Amino acid sequence: MEINRIQINRIVASLQYEVLSAKYEIFNVKTSDKHFCRGNNAAKLVDDFINESFVLSVVYEQGNSFYMLLNKSNDNKINIKQALKRLSGGENLSLEEVSIASVPQNIMVQLLMNSLGTFEGKVLGFHNVTGHFYIHHHSWTKSKDKQIIALELKVTKDLVLDWSVRTFTSVTLQKFIKFGKKKFQDYPEYVFGKDNILKRVEKGSDPNAYILRQIGDKKSTIKFLEIDNIEKFQKTKMGVLCDSIDKFNSKFNGMAHLKFDSFNDYNSVDVSQKMVKSMEKRFDDIASTHKVVLIDKVNEMSETCMEKLKEQLTKRFKCKVSVLKKPKEDATNLILIHEDEWYKDKKDPHDIVYDGCAVQHITIESIMHLVNKENMGDSDWKPLLDCIMQEVLIKEDLVRKQITLADWSSYGYTENIDFGILYKNDDDTKHFYFMTISPTGTFIIKEQENNLFEQDEYQECINIFEIDDVVGVVRKGEDINVIHNTKLRTIPEIDLIKEILASGDNRLRGQERREELFPAVTDIKCFAKNNYSLNYFSGIIGEGMRRVIPTAANIRLVEAYLNSKLFFDEMLRLMAVTFVRNGQLTVMPFPFKYLMEYARNKELG
Repeated sequence: MEINRIQINRIVASLQYEVLSAKYEIFNVKTSDKHFCRGNNAAKLVDDFINESFVLSVVYEQGNSFYMLLNKSNDNKINIKQALKRLSGGENLSLEEVSIASVPQNIMVQLLMNSLGTFEGKVLGFHNVTGHFYIHHHSWTKSKDKQIIALELKVTKDLVLDWSVRTFTSVTLQKFIKFGKKKFQDYPEYVFGKDNILKRVEKGSDPNAYILRQIGDKKSTIKFLEIDNIEKFQKTKMGVLCDSIDKFNSKFNGMAHLKFDSFNDYNSVDVSQKMVKSMEKRFDDIASTHKVVLIDKVNEMSETCMEKLKEQLTKRFKCKVSVLKKPKEDATNLILIHEDEWYKDKKDPHDIVYDGCAVQHITIESIMHLVNKENMGDSDWKPLLDCIMQEVLIKEDLVRKQITLADWSSYGYTENIDFGILYKNDDDTKHFYFMTISPTGTFIIKEQENNLFEQDEYQECINIFEIDDVVGVVRKGEDINVIHNTKLRTIPEIDLIKEILASGDNRLRGQERREELFPAVTDIKCFAKNNYSLNYFSGIIGEGMRRVIPTAANIRLVEAYLNSKLFFDEMLRLMAVTFVRNGQLTVMPFPFKYLMEYARNKELG
């Protein structure tokens, strides 16, 4: 194995077409309609075919055709035609056998993946429903097994293995599920059939059925990675992904093999504990010089919360804290309110604008959670207090038009740098904001209109946002660099992690092991760099890393616009700050945080 590489979720697939063609057949099914079986159950026919015993797997994304994988047999066409006679909507279908070599590579890989069975012991369940592929670990349940959490794996046209968390909820919990335009009766129902595999059933036919819908607004989560022991590792996204790829390569040995693309040549911005402590000290020093004003907008059963909040703020930041009726311009203002849900039919204090004041809202529900917690200590308050103070100090910087939470002059920039974003409000109206920062850290922020007939200093940057995946632009002098979202994510050395943990060794956090196993998820890395583009990601702080990594590191692409020079590697240091994500690294240069905060406040105003 290549050591100290960055592994990503783009697949390198080796397909032995002659061997696959000797064992399997693929059919493409098309309908003369725009969709299969018009109406709310547009893809019912897809599930009907998956339920046929002679069909190994189905891939259906959208539109009026889908692919089926079958074992090679002279009876296949006869079986399919008989099934078409039994199935509703079959009269409008046409059937075509296609050569395996002509099938798009991502579809071929997805068909093989969708055909996987369950592991012995039913630890993992593999489910091919409505043309998609879901994996369920037996421990991923909620609400007393009334909610089944699954990981969907999808191979994109670019051979990126994308994953998403999905929730199947029991129909008995219908009253707790929020529905939009698509109502309960529009959702297909599934049950666990033979071998614990999900199968579609007729609507309302089984009281134990599930629909693919979550409860409420809070999305289900699965830990990205945990390295305490092999059991905990195998319950995470990376553990399940590792077992799934192993299962695939084992089942299709000699026919197909999957591995992940990787890069050995990369630059790194390491974040040391010394650096973290220095940033934390700067934050504490700044916070301690501020006068804090607490304002109670709840005024019912909130006295205890206000007293406790005042006590903890004074203790944490050694600052002067006052309780007043309204915010002050020369103070850091914290306003106690309810959560959004409380104000559904009432005047929402979130919408009040306090000109010239730095204001941060705190919900009484978050304070009550801490007040009512047993064995509560000062350290339990620290994450909340730090987050609150960091947010309000950024707002204070916006009022003063000066960056203080970081020493901008220490970065050594000798000219103005512009950062730009596209911000969409609730009605999807586009707003363009640009922040120009001088070498001393003073800045101005402007909203710029998109005017095709009047070229100004920002119009060229505005035009770039016509590209869907653009999340920001940075300009230095005449050069513009463009930041794009991608579906790429980094993957640690999951095969080696699994092997080491399975041996009983769980000492994975030392520097040597960290550099060997986790370069793809720690600190800030820049790779695949040439004169015109680079990829980067921002992971967790490597030094002193914890045993649980909650989320993946997303990869972003940066490109030099037209004839511009690529300079974004000079901006990587602007992500090595801990104040933007409260103890973690930021995924964009931190001035974008200022821009987003300004845009949100502007929309309220």
